[in-house]
Amino acid sequence: MAVPAINVYDAVTYVGYPFPQTHPDRLATLATLFGLRPAPVTGCRVLELGCGDGGNLIPMAFGLPESSFLGVDLAASAVARGRAIAAEIGLSNIDLRCADIMELGQGYGKFDYIVAHGIYSWVPSEVRERILDLCRELLTPHGVAYISYNTYPGYHLRKVAREMMLFHTQGSSDPLEQVEQGIALIKLLLLKFPSAEAASTDLYGALLKEQLEHLTEYRHPESVYHDDLSEVNTPFYFHQFAAQAEAHGLRYLAEADYFEMQDYIYPPPVSEFLGRFGDDQIVLKEQYLDFLKCRVFRQTLLCHHEAPVDRRVDARRLTNFHLASQARPVSPQPELHAGAVEEFRGPRGAKLQTDHSLAKAALLHLGEAWPRAIGWGELTGVARASIGGEIAVADEDEFILAEIMLAAAKSGLIQLHVYSPQFVTGVSDRPVASRLARMQAGWSRTVTNLLHKNVEVDDDLGLLLLRLLDGTRDRAALCDEMLAFIERNGGFTRADGSVVSDQREMRDMVANAIEANLQKIARMALLKGSERG
Repeated sequence: MAVPAINVYDAVTYVGYPFPQTHPDRLATLATLFGLRPAPVTGCRVLELGCGDGGNLIPMAFGLPESSFLGVDLAASAVARGRAIAAEIGLSNIDLRCADIMELGQGYGKFDYIVAHGIYSWVPSEVRERILDLCRELLTPHGVAYISYNTYPGYHLRKVAREMMLFHTQGSSDPLEQVEQGIALIKLLLLKFPSAEAASTDLYGALLKEQLEHLTEYRHPESVYHDDLSEVNTPFYFHQFAAQAEAHGLRYLAEADYFEMQDYIYPPPVSEFLGRFGDDQIVLKEQYLDFLKCRVFRQTLLCHHEAPVDRRVDARRLTNFHLASQARPVSPQPELHAGAVEEFRGPRGAKLQTDHSLAKAALLHLGEAWPRAIGWGELTGVARASIGGEIAVADEDEFILAEIMLAAAKSGLIQLHVYSPQFVTGVSDRPVASRLARMQAGWSRTVTNLLHKNVEVDDDLGLLLLRLLDGTRDRAALCDEMLAFIERNGGFTRADGSVVSDQREMRDMVANAIEANLQKIARMALLKGSERG
């Protein structure tokens, strides 16, 4: 991989983010579900290719102090930023290096998990070949590699906007101007249509509108520059990518989102067609799923060709997992007795109907416990206890529960985990927020929680409170600090805009605001049990 005279990622900063789909927990979960024996998440080695400033890798290292992490990237400035962040929060289990993927080798040892997010489609062919070589050379026998890339047929549609933007901005050398002008062109083209409704009913207008929404959903224009306006951007049909992996001794394991692999949502003739493909034809089935979905982007997990993949997922495997869900019952007072059908709904339209008593009790508990992941033993125990002696529970009910939970996982209603992150949802007398989030709150409203996700703190008082949660302050001390901050910044106002001058009233209002924000911070999975870690 030839290093350009000026690395574009040094010239134009690419802000790093956590991607939960790349976390060792997600990779280990899918590997375990399909019969592999991956390394424990709490004691593994992880390599990230193209780590940037460590926005993805540093939170992993923070949350898994007994595991070790290596990140490599060509952008020296990004690596330097990441090193500074890791040093500031005292991480000793991560190594960020400015290095060329083409020069990596077996001297780094073996890794249980390898992550290459947002690289494969954006580098020359020889680098793509080297990425696959490294996965083969450096993965442990039951190791898992994550590779994301742009895919056809969906990217044919996105490519239309990309090529028009490249044409329109070819005279500009300023990256941010290119982004601004490229988006302006799409907006200009949409002026052809008198209304958003008119655009949506026209094939071309709907295409332009969708691409504009895609471009403006980015947090930073730098992302548009590197992802959509980059010099190299090579999409693949899935079967092409799978063939490339096979040529390097790797095989398709799964998608990082389990529900993306399911076919039950389609009409019977479509499901019957997809059902013709056996386990040995998974690549063909996945390709036809891409045709059905017009998929634009894939997040694929690979393993060694000789790894013992078992695609006949037995529901009894769920006893090895922790489960988490935002499922909520449609009924305000769901009935737990058998025969009463209740519907539960979650994000992205996921839903499930069941009349099974134990399943209803389990889903209710998962929804109440969110964002905690609950182990199988605890979940079944609580579910049985909530039913009580009034409802008979047969011996086979727990197996039926496992089958229902597996169906819920396939729909995306619940998430499976092999690891339960260390955070608390209760607020102690001297609350402790993660050191990483406290530091990030010093420069951004976006912080990384202990579920390896970004969350938004939407006001200045919330940011200040988060920074103060180091375990040394009780409620009175927090209130003192917040009052001092408010006085320095112009006083406190009521909802109607009037200024609060009475000290007791102000203190009561601040105390109430602190309590409300603490509960919100807890629900965001930002609190730890102690300062340690």
